[in-house]
Amino acid sequence: MTPSTEDPMLARARELALAALFCALGITVPMLFNVVGLGRTFLPMHLPVLLAAIVLRPPMAALVGMLTPWASMLLTGMPPLPIAVVMCVELSVLGGVVSGVRLTGAPVWLAVVAGVAARIGVTWVITTALAGYLKLPPAAVGFASVLAGTPGIVLQLVVGPAAALALLRRQPQSAPPG
Repeated sequence: MTPSTEDPMLARARELALAALFCALGITVPMLFNVVGLGRTFLPMHLPVLLAAIVLRPPMAALVGMLTPWASMLLTGMPPLPIAVVMCVELSVLGGVVSGVRLTGAPVWLAVVAGVAARIGVTWVITTALAGYLKLPPAAVGFASVLAGTPGIVLQLVVGPAAALALLRRQPQSAPPG
């Protein structure tokens, strides 16, 4: 049975199971990076959310992005507050945009670039707003925030599409269910 003719209850159960899997990966992958002190540099929580967005519908992909930082914070203490709040918004945008762009039939690389760009934009807005509130130079704080994540951004843009294509080869469909 193809996903388009799949029983709606089975399709929903499948999507929930995949969402739970990607949330779990969003907790365990950063733990591995944090062991060697590379969590802030390579943004490892972003990759499972990005992959979730390739195979899940936009609302579910955004939900994975929203819940993963909170679950990780509760289970591992990372990311700490207030970073978890910012990441909740960032990853929701990443998941929703990548999945939404995929629904248009766009290639994986374009969906990833659009999602990463949207996430960077949200990060810039949040950090510059917080900087102003804290009486810090907003542009400098926004720039520093994005610059600090550059290795992770490169990782998302290079490994993200390759991992997504590998994942899609194992999926019975090429885009999230509509």
